[in-house]
Formats: sequence, structure tokens, C-alpha cells
Amino acid sequence: MNRLRPFLLFVLILAMLPLGCKGASGVSETERDGVVTFQKGGLSASVDAKTGFLTGVETTDDALRFDRAFVDLGIDGTALLNQIGYIDMGKLATYELPTLYPRMKDLPDADTVKIERVENGFCCTLTYGTLTVLYRYTMLDSALALRVTLSVSDEQRHTINGVGFTVAGIEGFSLATATFEFPGSTPSGRLEYRTRMRYRADSADYAAPVVQLRDEGVKASNVLFVDEVEKWTTASWSDANQRPCVGFLAACEGYLSKDAPMDVGTLYLPLRKAGQDPYEAVSAFWTQVGYHTPDDTHAADDLVAVYSAHPFGTMDTGYFNRLTLASYAERIDRVADMGFDAIWLLPVFSHTGDNVYEPIDQGEIDARYGGIDEAKTFIETAHKLGMKVLFDFVPHGPRPVYPFAKEHDAWLSKDRDGKTRIEWECVSMDYNHPDYAAYNVALAKMYAESIGLDGARIDCSMGGLPNWDGSATGLRASAAGLMAGKNVVRCYRDGFKAGGADVLLLPENFHPSPAYAEVTDVFYDMPLYRTLYNLNRSALSASDYVAALTQYLEAEHKTSVSGQLKLRFLGNHDTVTWTFDAARAQVIYGTERAKAMWMTLGWIDGVIFAYQGDEDPATYRLDGENLEAFFTALIAAKRAHVPNTLDTEYLYSGTGVFACRRFDANTNRLVLVNLSDHDQSYPASGAVLAAIGDVQTNETGTELAPYAGVILDLN
Repeated sequence: MNRLRPFLLFVLILAMLPLGCKGASGVSETERDGVVTFQKGGLSASVDAKTGFLTGVETTDDALRFDRAFVDLGIDGTALLNQIGYIDMGKLATYELPTLYPRMKDLPDADTVKIERVENGFCCTLTYGTLTVLYRYTMLDSALALRVTLSVSDEQRHTINGVGFTVAGIEGFSLATATFEFPGSTPSGRLEYRTRMRYRADSADYAAPVVQLRDEGVKASNVLFVDEVEKWTTASWSDANQRPCVGFLAACEGYLSKDAPMDVGTLYLPLRKAGQDPYEAVSAFWTQVGYHTPDDTHAADDLVAVYSAHPFGTMDTGYFNRLTLASYAERIDRVADMGFDAIWLLPVFSHTGDNVYEPIDQGEIDARYGGIDEAKTFIETAHKLGMKVLFDFVPHGPRPVYPFAKEHDAWLSKDRDGKTRIEWECVSMDYNHPDYAAYNVALAKMYAESIGLDGARIDCSMGGLPNWDGSATGLRASAAGLMAGKNVVRCYRDGFKAGGADVLLLPENFHPSPAYAEVTDVFYDMPLYRTLYNLNRSALSASDYVAALTQYLEAEHKTSVSGQLKLRFLGNHDTVTWTFDAARAQVIYGTERAKAMWMTLGWIDGVIFAYQGDEDPATYRLDGENLEAFFTALIAAKRAHVPNTLDTEYLYSGTGVFACRRFDANTNRLVLVNLSDHDQSYPASGAVLAAIGDVQTNETGTELAPYAGVILDLN
């Protein structure tokens, strides 16, 4: 078994990229007026012969033209081209992205520029002293892909801090009317260039793979970026000539030497076919280049609802229950009766006592919870009730004083001085280390075989801190980030499968990178939660709130990897305790509005989620109403009438009614939820399949009382 699995090999597009700039070419080349034009099939690309920078791509249906597309990078403490501000990324936490700030500086010329055709594309080689930046372009069907290789010719070891891809001076958009958007990320919605200062970048909160530019009725373009090694910052701004710019700053850290070149990121410039929806073009492109959801398990096929819990109770009430796993198992029939398909248990491994997310040894179930025997009892009970069980694995590692950290020092990420990297007072494991990868495979296999564990929620699965000691992996420091995160998810996946489980994985990865989709059964949809958090502070009217939420969900749905399931939640153990609202949904929204929000998230595509206590606050000494009957009705309606086998079309009501259509070739359902505090009408009606709250239908439409919801059959 290949323990490390270098993920770059798994993406179809990378297999198509030229490995160098030599060989026969199926691409034609012409030069005129200082512009070199390459053509393959119906796609043409233009390069400035003097600078070696790309200036546009074009098909018969669409075109994207700009002043230049180029790469700037931080090397040995300075920015090579001085077009993006240099920052040392050494102190960034795993949850932080680097700041991208463009600079209004003259662009220096390269010492030499070489442009040549290759099979399926072309290369531009630019040298700056001993540094070479190789731009490798692959010409696809209606898209151009750019990957960059950095190399040096001297004998020194150079330090790389950040590699930024910029598409500057994009033509065809008027700043007076144009907008930009990060679909599936936040800030959500379309942001107006006219309200922003020139050269001041607006950045996405997550590693967003899409920037969409729109000038309604005139033009719409997508610029895409995927880095499978490290996280990146996505941003847009305008330049001195009042033209949009798009940039992606890969948080690339590592040593560059004569014997160790670097490949960084992939910038995609896809062009739309005539009449193609700008959002749907993104999802179609992800399919074209090989990104897909898991194809090795059926565990998520009928998944409707997940419940998160712990035998000691809730994080926001101090874990006061103090039940063992066997004792808690006697209470989970209530969870099954509500219709939940799976229980995600917060960590029950041996831990410090201060924090369940500080495991001492994940190979041992803590005696406080009854040990391995009671864990088996809990799982057997859940299985008899028809529920799967997920453990919450914490791969980042324990505090440095514990034997597991001391005995596996080679597995720990190190800084440039060789010191162990610490975060959250714990060591930061390098999930790429072959021996640690093998350990995690064996760990998952052991739990699947010995107690029938079905899968996992995986904490910190976005990776750890950069590891400057790459002696065991042969990878650059920042590969201990996103690449390592995907690697550890795959390790657990392989382990559970080897142990006989029809594995179900729910990694804690907030970044909507399409590269994660193939190992992720359910995407941890923190961007949606953050969208709701922001909307709740926006003082919008009910109709504007619904419009903004609808627009976010439409953009997210249409630009995701096809078929990707998402976890829909109004809160989890983190958000009720210490981050964002640090409060429960009933406190944030009020009980009736919270129920309406759960209906909205429950009846769209995705998986309903509840955190222990949401259904019965009094059980955990919390304020609020008992909602067990509500969750029972909500989940039953989801399962019977709007399962995830149906597609979703989001509808704009113009009122406080959230609306979407759930459909396939034989089914046509309408979901309506009143998110306002007064009666609302919707101009469509049908047979009532399920309703929560007061709903009336007639020949002209549907009447909904405040915070009521309904599923209608339109067939």
C-alpha cells in the first residue's frame, strides 16, 4: 500500500500537464505585432512576446482578455517582482490565511524570456538571475490551465514564502456596474467594485477556488485556482486603470534548491459555452478535470441526519453528566426515535482531563467513559437502533509532555530551527509522515474490526503547521497543511475499509477545495454557518435576508463538485461554546425562528445536523423548548419527501418566504419556509406532503403563518 499517496497524481488535469518544455506539439503557433498566439482545437491563447506573460484566452463562444497573468513570489525575504507585498508566513496559525495585498509598483523585466510549444500546450520560461519561473500551460477543451515550476541554478538554498498568481487588468467589465463573488465561501454575495478603493484587495475567508466576475447583461467570467499542497488566499481588486484584477496567494513555504524545484498550484481560465449558466459552468469544469465525490462507499447514500454528542454531556455546560458509554447508550433510543442516522461522539480517547480535544493516546478509550468494552456496547446499541457511530479523531497530537509525542518526535512538524511546532498547546503532527500515515490506517482498522466503528469526524483535517524537516517525506514545509489534511482523511478511509466498515467520514475541513471531495462523504459546511452569522448582523429586512441566503445557496450548489453532500447546521460544539455566536440556535434566533431556519437547512440538499441539547435544552440545564417532536417531524419529512437523490433549484420569492424546488425526472416538490414574523403568501400551491406550523393552500397560492414551513407536491 502506498502510505503517502501524493495527491497531485490523482487529478486528471495534472496527468495532462507537460512535464517539461520539449517534445512534439499538437498546438499551432503564430506571431504578429509582438503577440504569440497558440491554438489547439477551438481554443486560442495569446502571450506577449516581450514579457512572456499571458494576455488572453478565447473560443468562438467566449473570451477573457487582460493586461497580463503572472506569478510573483516571496524569496529570501523579498517579493521577486514587488507586485504583491511580501510577508513571512512562519507565524500563521493553521486556521489563518496569508494576507494578499497588491502593490502599485513598476513590473521589472525578466533577464530572459523563452516561449515555445509543447504537446497540448506551451511554456514560457522567465529567468531572474539564478531563479527560473517556468509557466506551463495546458490547452483543454474551452479552458487554459497554468501550473508553475520554480527552480534555481546556483548552489544556495533559498527560502520561499508565498507564491501569488495574478490576472491583472481584466477587460470587458465596467467598475460602475461590475461585481465579484467567492461562490461557496464568505464574504457571501456579489461585492461591488465601485464601493472599493483601488488596489485594496477583498479576500475570501476560506481557500476559495472560484472568483466570479459579473457585469449583468454584459459579461460573466470565472477564474479558478486549486492548490493541492497548501491553503491559499483568494482576492479581487481594481487597478489604476479601473479594471478588475484577481489573485490567489498560495501559502507556500519551503526550501528551493538546485536539486529540489517546486511545482505550485493550478490556475484555470475556463470559458463558457454559449448560454451556459456561469455558476453551473464551474461544477461542469470540476467534473471535466476529474474532481468527484467518493466512489468507494455507500454509507452516505441514504444519510439524512447526524447527531453530535458526548457521554459526559455538552461542551457548553461543562460536561456535567458524567455518564459512561454504556450508561449513555441507554438514552440514545430518543435520538434514534427522532430519525437520526448517525451519532458523532466527541472524543472519548484517553485525554488530559482539561480538553477532550487533547488526546494522550487515541489507541485507548478513556477509562472515565468505560474503556473499550463500553465503547463496543455503545456501538452495538446504536446499530440495533439503526444508527451508525462516528468517533471524533484528533490527529494533531497531544501536549508535548506526553509519551506519544516524545516517542514519535520524527512525526512532529519542526520550524526552521528544528524546534517542535506547537498549536493549541499541543504538538503539530505532520500527517504526511509515512509512519504516522501507517499508524492512522492501523488505528481506524483496529476500531472497525474490534468494536464495529463505522467512521469518523476528523478534527483539524485541514492539516497542521508547516514542517521544515522534510527528510521523511521529501516535501516542502507547507505540504504539512492542506495536502497532509487530505492525506490523513484518506488514511482513515483506507483503515476503516480494511477493517470491513462501509466507511462514513466527516472531516473538519472548511475550505471548499474540490480536491477534498473524493475523500469526503459530507462536507463540513462552515461557510454556510458563517454566512448566516454575517446575515444575522446585517439588519436586513426579511425579504432581503431571504434573497441573500437564496443567492448564497444557489451559488454554492451550482459551483460545488457534482453530488457533494454538505452538513447543514445552526451550531456545533465550537459555535455554542467559544467561537462566533458562542450560543445556541434558540438563543440566537428565538425558538420559532430557529425552527424555521432548521426547516430551511433541513429540506434543501444536504444532511441535517443537531448538537446534543438542541432537541431538549432542559436535559442539559439550558434554556429553551423541548424540540424532540419538531426534529422528528423535520427529519421524517426530509426522508420521505425531499431526499438527497433529488436535485435543487433555488427560487427567488421577493418576500420573506424561502423557496426552492426539489426535483428529478419524475418528482417535483416545492419547499416553502416563512422566515418572517408575519403572514406571507407564495403564488403556487400543490398537495401538502408535510407542514410544520399553520399553512393553507388555495387555487391562487399558499399562505404561511410566521415561521411556518411546508413541502408541496407540484406533480
